[in-house]
Amino acid sequence: MAVIICPWCQSELIQEEGQEPDEFCPVCDNELKGYRTLQIGLGADEEEEEVDEEDEDDYDRADGDEDELAWGREGDLTEKNEALLRYEETVEALLDEQDLVPECPQCREYMVEAGRQIVPAEAFEPRKAERIGGKAVLAAPFGVHVYLCPSCFTMLHTLSDADRSRVAQKLSREDGVEDV
Repeated sequence: MAVIICPWCQSELIQEEGQEPDEFCPVCDNELKGYRTLQIGLGADEEEEEVDEEDEDDYDRADGDEDELAWGREGDLTEKNEALLRYEETVEALLDEQDLVPECPQCREYMVEAGRQIVPAEAFEPRKAERIGGKAVLAAPFGVHVYLCPSCFTMLHTLSDADRSRVAQKLSREDGVEDV
């Protein structure tokens, strides 16, 4: 018999042996097989799970060559973990400096501001709308803030504050035509 704990509502769901595991929680209807699902086996023989320490030490001494290889691998992992920690610390410091911290649309991590891009008139073809007198909704040149996700490296562009105000003023005019 196994117990599955729903990561969403924390309900304990008991599964009989030989029974297919549920895909969705019967309490909250969220997916169980997805991310962060914890399965705990109950009723297993505790004797099988316990490993005799003496036997383990004998095995380690008999297999000295693999120990040397394992030490090399552990050193590599330690270096990689340290690099990852430095990466995460740098990202956190960059996020702390930002005024606006958008969320990545792909993975929901916070995005780091990578810079600002000015879009010239030659590189942008505006849409002209009849509702606003045949004028462009957004006229070039304009600036966009560029954000980068440090997790999945998705990029996001948002209109600069000054250009946002300009677009909002243009679209909020009652007659739709700019004052001359």
